[in-house]
Amino acid sequence: MGYWWLGSLAGAVLLWLAYFPWGIGWLGFVGWVPWLVLAVGRGSGWQRYGACYVGGVVFSGLATQWVRVAHPLMYWAWLGFAVVLPVFWVGVLAGVRGLWRRGVPLAVGLPVVLVVWDYIRMHFPTGFPFLEALGLRQRIGFGWYFLGYTQQDFLGFIQVADVGGIYAVTALVAAVNGLAADWVYRGGWWRRQGLVEAGGPSVRCLRYVSAGVVAAVAGNLVYGYYRLGEAEWEAGPRVAALQGVIPQEEKNERGETLVRSYRRLHEAALLQEARPELILWPETCCPVDYCEVAAGEQPSADFALYAQRSREVLRRFDPGVPTLLGLNALVWEGGREWKYNSALLLRPGAERFGPRYDKMHLVPFGEYIPFGESLPFLRRFSPYPYEYSCRAGEQWTRFRFTDRQGRSWSFGCLICYEDTDPDLARQYVAEEPVDFLVNISNDGWFRCTEEHEEHLAICRFRAIECRRSVVRAVNMGISAVIDPQGRVIALPAAQWEQSKGVEAIVSAVVPVDRRAALYPQVGDSLVAVLAGGWLAAVVVLRRRGEEADA
Repeated sequence: MGYWWLGSLAGAVLLWLAYFPWGIGWLGFVGWVPWLVLAVGRGSGWQRYGACYVGGVVFSGLATQWVRVAHPLMYWAWLGFAVVLPVFWVGVLAGVRGLWRRGVPLAVGLPVVLVVWDYIRMHFPTGFPFLEALGLRQRIGFGWYFLGYTQQDFLGFIQVADVGGIYAVTALVAAVNGLAADWVYRGGWWRRQGLVEAGGPSVRCLRYVSAGVVAAVAGNLVYGYYRLGEAEWEAGPRVAALQGVIPQEEKNERGETLVRSYRRLHEAALLQEARPELILWPETCCPVDYCEVAAGEQPSADFALYAQRSREVLRRFDPGVPTLLGLNALVWEGGREWKYNSALLLRPGAERFGPRYDKMHLVPFGEYIPFGESLPFLRRFSPYPYEYSCRAGEQWTRFRFTDRQGRSWSFGCLICYEDTDPDLARQYVAEEPVDFLVNISNDGWFRCTEEHEEHLAICRFRAIECRRSVVRAVNMGISAVIDPQGRVIALPAAQWEQSKGVEAIVSAVVPVDRRAALYPQVGDSLVAVLAGGWLAAVVVLRRRGEEADA
């Protein structure tokens, strides 16, 4: 069964090349084709699924290798990705193969199954929305390397994200892969060699499905270019995003290098001829904690003293214009101190402290230790030299400020990898829509690897899904301004590669889009429809099979 192993490995490499650092996006339309031989080929189950798993290890190991550079302990995280993510590949294979054996074309089976498994991966194990009602939800999951993200630069193709999110784009790209595989593996050579199992869809069925896929892709392109032609936006406020170059080991010290770097960038932004009306600092790049005592609470003497000193330091800093600081918030509540990864709006004038947003989607081991109380040895896997466990926030804060013309603006904040969670971003537009979004992040962990480009590529989809500009302030890069159609309209340098690892002030007038988007309202309904269709197909096709056997 050497062709199984060859197909699995070839698919893994082609898909890896479709993402950064290579970014050969068109390979996303064919990368699954060699891999799909696993779904239709003859042979035993353990070899089939073994080849699938090994291919998944190759892809996951190559795609996530940037994780290891963050800290020596992150080699364990890299290993974890390499051995766990392929389990989802096995799930995709089982689903696609099960449908194909009952006559469902790969052009239908692959998009349905892949989207459902991507959704599971995005929320596994405790991030599923239905857990909210049970009080068991902790936002978690790995929302990277969805097939749709390979098309991040094909703007006409990805505008449909404002209808069905990234999942709609993934489904269309997967359908093209599946259709190509349907016709390739139905070819005479594969049949004559006895490499493909009998069965599968009929030629007549494939013709109908081919027409459907072509119509869907053509309709998507018509819709996409129509949306691109609608670009008439209101000129919003001028926003400056600060980008320092502070490696994580220096940032952990929270010392003079961090302070001087961002104070200097802040002052330089204020001196620009086109003075900004809002300045953004990246995630946790303000080394001063913001301290607060919950209503009715009596803090410890040590906390009260530290809170007084910290607030005084922040009060002495006159930002000149409204400034969003990325910092840690310490809150005394329930007789103890809680730490948050936060964004605080600091205003000029007497009313210095504005509202605060606390990060909701925390990174395991980076921001909290799963089962840390019951399994304390797991704390050894934290990359921090000190205790750094955060509590998840619970509210989507709407920040508001006024520009020099007296116009009022609102924005929502996504911290770090929260911009990889489409469900979180859309909440800012579903009710009380904000004018634009910001993403503050500390990517200083990743030392100018491909993580920086892939992170920016993913963020482009949040702009399209919500039809809101996104302004990114990222330590080490890549800071950017993304318009509501996913175009990157401002960068530190001319190219993405040159925009990481450099100090910069990315300043631009933010386009404000008043168009409505469907995705923020309906959320991941497409996933529910596909999952329901999959379940119904399995039930109906199994019943037909039983009737035929009878």
